Amino acid sequence: MTHLPETLKRLLAEADHPLGIKELLRLSGLNPGAQTELKRTLREMVRSGDLLKEGKRYVVAVAPPPSAVRPAPAPARAAKSAAKRAVPSRARAARGTEAEAREPFVRDEGFTRVRRGRSAEREPRGLERAEPPARRSRAAPPSREELRPARGGRHGANARDEVPVIEGVLHVHRDGFGFVHPLTSGGEKGQKADNIFIPPQEAARALDKDRVRVAVPGYPARTEGRILEVTSRQRQLVAGTYYERGRNALVYPNDKGLPGPIRVPRTQMAREGDVVKVRLGVGAELLGEGEGLYGEVAGSIGKPGDPSVEVLSIAFAQGFNDEFPSEVMDEADRVPLKVSEAEARGEDRRDLRKLPLITIDGEDARDFDDAVYAEPRGDGWRLVVAIADVTHYVRERTPLDVEALHRATSVYLPDRVLPMLPERLSNGICSLRPDEDRLCMVADMVIDRRGLLKSSELYPAVMRSHARCTYNEVQDVLDGKDVPHRNRFKPHFERLMALARTLIQMRKERGAIDFDLPEVKVVMGENGFPVRMEKRERKESHRLVEQCMLAANEAVAQYFQERELPSVYRYHGAPDEEKLAAFALLAQAHGFKFSAGDEVSSRELNAFISQLEGHPEQRALNQLLLRSMMQAVYSSSQVGHYGLASESYLHFTSPIRRYPDLLVHRLLKAHWAREGKKRPAAAVEKEESRLEEMAQQCSDRERAAMLAERETVSFYAALLMKDRVGEEFDATVSSVVDFGFFVELDKEFVEGLVKADALGFGAKLDKTVHALSYPTGRKVRVGQKLRVRLASANLERRQLDFTPIAFEGEAELVLDAEQGDAHEDGRRRRGGGRSPRPPGRSRQEPPRWESPPPARAQKPWEKPRASRKPEEVEVAAEAPAKRRRLVPPAKPVASAPPEEPAAPVYARSAPQEDLAGPAWEEKPREQEAVPLWELAQQGEAPAPRGSSPHPGFDRIRALAAQRGGQARGGNDSADWKRGPERGGPGKGPKKGGGSKKGAPKGKSKGRR
Repeated sequence: MTHLPETLKRLLAEADHPLGIKELLRLSGLNPGAQTELKRTLREMVRSGDLLKEGKRYVVAVAPPPSAVRPAPAPARAAKSAAKRAVPSRARAARGTEAEAREPFVRDEGFTRVRRGRSAEREPRGLERAEPPARRSRAAPPSREELRPARGGRHGANARDEVPVIEGVLHVHRDGFGFVHPLTSGGEKGQKADNIFIPPQEAARALDKDRVRVAVPGYPARTEGRILEVTSRQRQLVAGTYYERGRNALVYPNDKGLPGPIRVPRTQMAREGDVVKVRLGVGAELLGEGEGLYGEVAGSIGKPGDPSVEVLSIAFAQGFNDEFPSEVMDEADRVPLKVSEAEARGEDRRDLRKLPLITIDGEDARDFDDAVYAEPRGDGWRLVVAIADVTHYVRERTPLDVEALHRATSVYLPDRVLPMLPERLSNGICSLRPDEDRLCMVADMVIDRRGLLKSSELYPAVMRSHARCTYNEVQDVLDGKDVPHRNRFKPHFERLMALARTLIQMRKERGAIDFDLPEVKVVMGENGFPVRMEKRERKESHRLVEQCMLAANEAVAQYFQERELPSVYRYHGAPDEEKLAAFALLAQAHGFKFSAGDEVSSRELNAFISQLEGHPEQRALNQLLLRSMMQAVYSSSQVGHYGLASESYLHFTSPIRRYPDLLVHRLLKAHWAREGKKRPAAAVEKEESRLEEMAQQCSDRERAAMLAERETVSFYAALLMKDRVGEEFDATVSSVVDFGFFVELDKEFVEGLVKADALGFGAKLDKTVHALSYPTGRKVRVGQKLRVRLASANLERRQLDFTPIAFEGEAELVLDAEQGDAHEDGRRRRGGGRSPRPPGRSRQEPPRWESPPPARAQKPWEKPRASRKPEEVEVAAEAPAKRRRLVPPAKPVASAPPEEPAAPVYARSAPQEDLAGPAWEEKPREQEAVPLWELAQQGEAPAPRGSSPHPGFDRIRALAAQRGGQARGGNDSADWKRGPERGGPGKGPKKGGGSKKGAPKGKSKGRR
């Protein structure tokens, strides 16, 4: 323990967030018995000023520079004596005033703990004693007005401008604190910015996903900030349970990260206990201290227990909506349902209605935004890609356009789609339905036999889809199967497939990366519950459409690049060097040849991926490599795409479900309207700035949609596995972290966590080989096969927890019967008994709510211990073994049969319609406490059982029962079951009421 303070300092300095007791205990490798020593050490380090305590977590104290430290005031008694000894002169006082004016403000009272109501002039005692001046001086964060930058003017450049102000997105943790992810780092694109820590009292003033401006004194050396303002609030809706309280109503949000409850007016749109949708009314404002949220009910979305309610809660939490505003729907209703001849001939559109364009989409798709056609052209092909012309109906700066930019993408969930555009457009006039005229934007390309683009032409057109095909139908035709209504398109499919194979080979030679990671699909039943999880097979028909879309996107990007037109590009940067170096060590540890130099090309990465084909660890290593890659974003700068090995790339082919595609269509039309004339440089610069803001919005909403889809799949996975707790499965280690490792079930395709303590204490993460190392010598690596047992399915946290049973090729691990932990060092005997612990290891006492070990049975030949009386020995032998409980269990009613269980608690359940828990939730419903005497009057209260938290009461009660009486003060008193009007507690015994047999003389039987 001598090096414990240094270890704690190192762990807290390396952590990116404050750490709690349990995290420090795990990371330091201490056993649970050392928790008391750890707490004592932390208290001493806080007193000495080495650490700071934020709630229940700890951070390293950052010492301010000497010039910024103001001496701490002396204790009250010392200050009085100093004042008596010397009185400062006026000159000294003036100099002191000037010095204080030059010194920064220091909030000293924040480090002196004084109880309320006590005089501050007395000398502090104990924890209230002031710390040594050299260690307790800490510069407090200035006020918001001091930190807010000046708005300009003659005196605009002052000290306030020196405080860095950074704009970013706030992410609030469930424990109260948060982090702000900066949008940019010092204005330099591509540079990774450090996240800014926001303490709990500051994080409570904004909502999760808010875009905020924070002041960070000392940035970038110090990364703790203070929120100045909320620039935009992405979250507008909240799902919660509705309760009426007097004239008003309260909504308790499902999202525990929100400050609740939410105050709303009473409404007729919902009944008490319904899950409702609340539209927040706080706007983009900072929340006051202790101020809750308020809003209005927008409608009822279901009852507790319906999985769709939880899905909508997830979507609302990410800032999405399942309905459109009224002004948006009004504009959508004015859109025509058919294309008129005037529209078909306008805008210099070409007529492609006789060209056999076809759409290829999924089985359940409704929004068809692309159609393809290919024909031989010389030694290559002519490829025509027609995309729905959404900009013809969504005009710029209209309510439709504003709402589309706000959503920026459609969200595809297992049971529903949250579209970017109203259904009248997305599934109607904009969708390329078969045998219906539709307006489109066309990329007409000529590709040679090597897959290179020879020429391209972009133009508006009118088209008519000749067939609505699915991926499965196209694949069946390519495989030679008989598909009656699609056989006539077989030559067309074969030409497209030949072109796709040529494009795939060209991209592979160029260095494009193809991870080929299968996606998990949730198969839903008719009742809204999941049936199974299955992997989407990536067929050749998928690759066919994918290659056609990639070719069209690159052709349009090349069009903008050649003409130097501002646009929104798709940017994908090179991998992170540190992460890639760590992955190289991991690959070498698994026997693969891979080295990460200064610059690793995408061609080298693709060559390494080809080594993994058919290997058992292919999926796990591909996922780890994907995590080391940068995330693709939208940008107004043309900077290339690393994953596709493309110099310029953008999105053009999905304007129904992606706003950047719609924006590219609009920029193309604006350029055609100018007839190729160049604009002034100032106008171009202004437009690029506007496009960058829109690109940032689209990137943010894309990440939010990915999170919503991922959390929804995790929720359905937990719901699907809820009834299979205790079953065993074959699994593979998919990733390793410091607190455990994640496993993916081989047949069920769900992922869950195995905690590090399940294999023993002291586990440490070896980042070089991405393995979890234990003191016993075991190492858990990515790709290992093992057998696991499902321990729990947490629907609220959307998480599965597993317990390891046996690793492949090894003996079965022995499980701890009480705690469920696995032991592999032979210290557990057969039958659940544990061998003696190693010397020097402290024994951890179980918490008071856990079941104590059963008492050893009394042998016939053994004598009782001397500390017990003969009567107590008999009582102890008859006493049943203690059960796990939080409150004393009730005694069975005398008239009931012995096998019937007694009522567990003296409480009455709330009505089913008020507090009905979800059908997939196993935790009990909340109970409404009812006075015991009231239940006795209604005949609902059973007789309490003779059990008490204090063992002495049990012995006295047992002795009294042997003598035929009742012990004084026991909870079996008859008057305890009476109300106040019948002589119960509070009024004394009723005269002549009850038998006094066995009660001591002069004492009332009802007194406690």
